[in-house]
Amino acid sequence: MQLLPHSITSVRVFEAAARHLSCSRAAEELFLTQSAVSKQLQSLEDFLGVRLFTRVHKGLALTEAGKIYCEAIKPALMMLADATVKVRALQANNTTIILGVPPTLGQKWLIPRLSGFTERHPDVRIQFSPRVADESGFSSLTAELRFGRGIWPRMRAHYLLGRELYPVCSPALAKRIPINSPQDLLKHQLMEHIQLPQVWEKWFIARRVPGYHPRKAQRYEQFSVMIPALLAGLGVAIMPRFLVEEEIQQGKLILPFDQGLKSDYGYYLVYPKDRQPSPAFENFTEWLVDEASHHTHL
Repeated sequence: MQLLPHSITSVRVFEAAARHLSCSRAAEELFLTQSAVSKQLQSLEDFLGVRLFTRVHKGLALTEAGKIYCEAIKPALMMLADATVKVRALQANNTTIILGVPPTLGQKWLIPRLSGFTERHPDVRIQFSPRVADESGFSSLTAELRFGRGIWPRMRAHYLLGRELYPVCSPALAKRIPINSPQDLLKHQLMEHIQLPQVWEKWFIARRVPGYHPRKAQRYEQFSVMIPALLAGLGVAIMPRFLVEEEIQQGKLILPFDQGLKSDYGYYLVYPKDRQPSPAFENFTEWLVDEASHHTHL
């Protein structure tokens, strides 16, 4: 056993960094700081005595040793996750819910409301975990909050919120380059989520505004990066209003128009169809869907 790393955390951090080829994205997924991720990777490299990554212009690249190690640890981590789930299932009345949550959704919406559930169900323990990339990762999760169209093979999906999209920007930007009509948005740098391609094009078509070209929009992989860009006045984004409701109330961001767009994409509660939900999870699902139903702006 002395040949094993002293901490499974360093292996999990390596797997996430190898999958994303990015320390920052691994940190966000694992709810760690970027510094903590770097330290875990350095610790693992010191233990193994080899370099696992090299730094490139836009992130990380796996070395040959890193590629070998990455392929070898994946099944081991899956076996560990499966064993954990099986042992937990031995508890007759399992009241623990392990939930995969995108950081922005957790911070902006779920966490501020979670006491509404925990006060009613004090015996239920909610444990947050990094999101999974595919169905195999559900061996270690009860369910996941996922952004998409609600159609995933072998998955049951309950729509929550987020289909309603609105243009959002900082008041300073709107003052510097006035926005008095939808046409004025063409003067600005536009931003959209990478999973919402052509959403600006659809918004302009709905407003009968010609002249928009899809290449004009910058694309972001995560709303957690888009929001600071908005606050910095880097452009106008189209996104779910509830993610920036706090900033709107504080006057840090504004809605230039109250005309939204209904998208096919949104946030869903997702879990495998072949899994029998526990009573605790059924109560949580009912509460979550009901809580989300109160937040719509279209």
